[in-house]
Formats: sequence, structure tokens, C-alpha cells
Amino acid sequence: MDIQSILLGFLIRNSMTGYDLKKAFSMSFSFFSGLSYGSIYPALRKMEKQGLISKRLEIRSDGPNRKIYTITDAGKAAFLDTLRSPLPRDQPKSPFLMRLFFFAYLSPEEQRAIVVNYLNFVEEARRQMDLARPEIEAHADRFQFLCYEFGLRFFSDLTRNLAQVVDSLEKEEKEERK
Repeated sequence: MDIQSILLGFLIRNSMTGYDLKKAFSMSFSFFSGLSYGSIYPALRKMEKQGLISKRLEIRSDGPNRKIYTITDAGKAAFLDTLRSPLPRDQPKSPFLMRLFFFAYLSPEEQRAIVVNYLNFVEEARRQMDLARPEIEAHADRFQFLCYEFGLRFFSDLTRNLAQVVDSLEKEEKEERK
């Protein structure tokens, strides 16, 4: 799904500010989408021009004014068309696997450092997902929670796979020292 479809998906439930959209995005799609916060506001402007959403300014005396985004009928139709369209075949892209393929050109120390650093990154992402659990449980519908659990299993599996690579590299290093 592209950023536009994701934002429409959030807005189909209820109107939101840009800040609310960023928060919802960070609690869900930031773990596995590869999309960035920086793409949210340009997408909102584009969607407004296309008539997929509308924007109203809420004047507030107790704080800064807020822009509230609401999905239009055209936006609902576009979002539902996206959901109903056939899924493309997943094309997993892993920068780690692309590098691992060519590890023979690196020293054992470099190989191990790269894997361990990436393993630490993945473990931290998994910890962040764990920390988000109470918020997700409180606000997610059952399909959103299934997605969250899928992500947890994905990061757990990735952690196990990376740990196996580290073990393999360490065994090779020990054997070379003999």
C-alpha cells in the first residue's frame, strides 16, 4: 500500500489532524512499511487537490489552530478499490541479505560487526513494538491487532535468523584459529 491509501484508511474511520495521522502511522505502519513521516503532508496536499479528502481549519482559543482532514466519498471509493484489488506478489527486499551474499569480500571482523549491528537494530525495533502493545491493544481493531502480532513474529523470526548467522560466523572464526 502506498502512503495515500494508508492515510485514506486512517481517515475512513474518522477525521484526524496531521498530528493524529503521524501518531497513528508511527504506532502501526512505521514498523514495517518503509514509508516515512515526511511523506504524510505532501500526500495530504495531493489528496486534497484530487478531491479524496477535505480540510477544515479549527480555530482554537486554547492553543494553535488545527487542520482537520476528512475523507470524501471519492476518497472512500478509492480506498475500497485499493483494498479490493488483487495483491501483488510480495517481493521481499533485504539490504542485509544483499550484503550477506557478498560477505566473502569482507574480513571476519567486518562480517561479524555488520551482522551484530543489524541484529541489535532488529532487537530494538522488536522492543519498540513491545512497548507499543498497550496503546495498540487499546485502539486497534482485531485486524490491526493481527497485523501487529504478525509484525512481532516477523521481527522475532528475523532475530533468530540473524543470531544463526552470528553463530555460524563465530564457528568459522574458531575453526580458522585452530
